[in-house]
Amino acid sequence: MKKKGKIIWSVIVIVVIGGMSTWYFTRPPKALYVTEQVSRTTVSQTVSVTGELVPREYADLSFAGIGTVEKVLVARGDTVKAGQTIATVDTSVLRSQLQNADISLSIAEANEALARRKWSMLKSEEKDAKKLATEQARQAVRIIQTQINQSALVSPIDGVITKLDVREGETAIAGSIIGRVSKQDSGLVIETRVPEADIIKLKLGMDSTVTFDALTKEDVFHATVSEIEPSSTVIQDVVSYVTRFTFSDADARLKEGMSTTVDTVTAKADNVLAVPFRAVVREGTKNFVDLSTDNITSTRREVTLGLEGDDGLIEVKSGLSEGDVVVTAKAP
Repeated sequence: MKKKGKIIWSVIVIVVIGGMSTWYFTRPPKALYVTEQVSRTTVSQTVSVTGELVPREYADLSFAGIGTVEKVLVARGDTVKAGQTIATVDTSVLRSQLQNADISLSIAEANEALARRKWSMLKSEEKDAKKLATEQARQAVRIIQTQINQSALVSPIDGVITKLDVREGETAIAGSIIGRVSKQDSGLVIETRVPEADIIKLKLGMDSTVTFDALTKEDVFHATVSEIEPSSTVIQDVVSYVTRFTFSDADARLKEGMSTTVDTVTAKADNVLAVPFRAVVREGTKNFVDLSTDNITSTRREVTLGLEGDDGLIEVKSGLSEGDVVVTAKAP
């Protein structure tokens, strides 16, 4: 009985091992690649930037020099004229410096006048020294006088104060924008900063779609590229170009300062063959894709590429046919 039991277990083990071996050697091979079928689609290239709604005509305000703000003469919402003083900085220190500079100039001029009484007896370098001292004193006076003249912040245009962020007693920093004068009834435009990598794709007159953070996604507006500044703006080492978009439809809900997103389709190819960009293999100046019909073996084929789209697709102009299966990645 004991011997019979051992035989039965031996048969079971043999059957199990045989079954596992059969499964192992007859199972389908594991896929090595992830693939995707080549099809026809639309490939679009879009430049997307954020911007701000600004008046068509405006001027940002900033002090030309450094100092303590002495007076703020207007408030937000006030109407101002070109040349009207907006704010001033304290000039007491500058005026004291100007007084000392005037005294130094008087002394230099007096010394030169005395020297000219015996001018013919002086060496050329002595004459040059006297004239240089006088000119340096005059220049010091001119510099301080210019600083005093720049102590008043004036409006460069007629308009309305739409922004003003300055208080008496604060320190004015040269070049720091503290306000804005907007031309009345000039309309609103979108002002953006387009990175240098995208600016060459934009052309005047291109159509764009616009959405606003303050409105819903269904509120889509239309605009056109109306102005591209020829010189760049560099902020924190990032080069960009100020680009403005003009609305083709107005809306009473739109207010100055609103944040926007502007999408401009700069190139489009309809009904073309396309593959995921990750399927493309670059070798030197040539481009290839790997084809696979069984997800196990592959063959490499050279292709000619076209427009690179925003959604990860790239146009294939030659080398592939509709229905071909390309490798996009290795199987996990």
